[in-house]
Order: sequence, then structure tokens, then C-alpha cells
Amino acid sequence: MKKLIFTLFVSLLGIGAFAQTTPATEKQKDMKDLRKDIKDVKKDKKERRQDLRSGDKVAARQETKDIRRDKKDIKSDAKDLKQEGVKHPVRKADRQIRRHR
Repeated sequence: MKKLIFTLFVSLLGIGAFAQTTPATEKQKDMKDLRKDIKDVKKDKKERRQDLRSGDKVAARQETKDIRRDKKDIKSDAKDLKQEGVKHPVRKADRQIRRHR
């Protein structure tokens, strides 16, 4: 009887410990997504600038919509990363992009 109670107690502690830990891959996945969104914003801004120079206002307007959508994604990813404990996620992602060029 003691062995059964002890085994159940240890297994419940183990289950509780595993339930509280979050996988590290979430942070990595969110940081990767954030870096991708930042790169997309920079690329879209460059394309918008070229469209405006050539006089294609319809394409420039579409690029502006893409930029706004990407910035919204950046904001939500940064919020998630802050909740996971990453300090200054946008700045960190921007520096990671510059370092890997």
C-alpha cells in the first residue's frame, strides 16, 4: 500500500512539473516569424518607393496595405514574445537580421 501511494505521489509531482514548463521552440518560432515580418516590411517599403517613382499608385497602395498587415503581425508577435519573457523583441530581431547579412 505504501509503495502504491508513493508511486502515485511521485507520478503526480512529475506530471505537475512537466505541465508547468513551456517548450523553448515557441520562442524560437515566434522570433523567426518576427524576423520574417521585419524583412517583409523593409522589402515592401523598397517596392513601394520604386512604384511611386515610376508613377504606379495602385501598386504603391497595395504595398502600403501589405506594410500595415506586416506591422500588425510584428506587434502581435512582439506582444507574445514579451509574455514569454523576451525583453525588447523587435530590437533584438532587428539586430539579429543585421548580424546575419
